[in-house]
Amino acid sequence: FFFPATMSAFDASLLEWVYEFAQKNFMLVFAICMLLYRVYQAQQPFPETGGRVEAVHDDDELDAKLKKAKDNKQVAVVDFYATWCPPCKAAAPRYGAMSEEMPDALFLKVDVDKCKAAAQKHGITAMPTFHVFGADGDKFDSVRGADLAKVKKLVSFAVDFQNKKDAETEKDK
Repeated sequence: FFFPATMSAFDASLLEWVYEFAQKNFMLVFAICMLLYRVYQAQQPFPETGGRVEAVHDDDELDAKLKKAKDNKQVAVVDFYATWCPPCKAAAPRYGAMSEEMPDALFLKVDVDKCKAAAQKHGITAMPTFHVFGADGDKFDSVRGADLAKVKKLVSFAVDFQNKKDAETEKDK
């Protein structure tokens, strides 16, 4: 163990005691470090989503926005997230970027702690969970976890399906 030359004998003995304690009680020290990290992490602000993502602030607002998307024959994507969830924090900026890349879909985000009834109504048990709603208003599919590549594929498929449906409708006229 290396001690700087300017360290007093008391400081050296204290440091030696801490080192021995940490070796003997590794799990306790690890648990304390994890607890401190969680406290620090919880104090960090939720990153801005950006893009064309619309925040939903209450349960009725989600229903209204989904109804509007259905009336406009627009695919809707809903990100059910929690501000304390690390994968949600990591996915937020990428979700915002995806909304810029896919202008034909409506992108929403719902804080499950603020909109508990909406989260319960849609069966949210893990965060983040992404629900993709078809242009007919029915749930197309969902993705549990921060797999945004899969979400992007689902949204692309739903938008393409709606575009083909619209083209057939125009052709029949």
